[in-house]
Amino acid sequence: MENQSPAKGYLIATFTIHDQATFQKYVEAGGHLAAKFNGKVILFDANPKIVEGKSEAIIALMEFATASDAERFYNSPEYTAARQFRISATTSTIILAEGLAQ
Repeated sequence: MENQSPAKGYLIATFTIHDQATFQKYVEAGGHLAAKFNGKVILFDANPKIVEGKSEAIIALMEFATASDAERFYNSPEYTAARQFRISATTSTIILAEGLAQ
């Protein structure tokens, strides 16, 4: 039996921006942090095609080496500080999810 790699972690965000200036502060404060936690933005779409259900206007997907890395990123003091700008500037839903083991 082969050793499986740990499952990747994901942060999935849907949001609608109501205050562009404050959202820009979020981007400046938090945009560089994913790499520090073994992550990267793999999708950012300001015009997704919603084919079922309801969603906010924008969708973003961040991939991390592990689900633990995604949680460490989300709960880090640096992202917690940046997150306040997003909360003030948007209506959003944020989901942390674990991928399939490789």
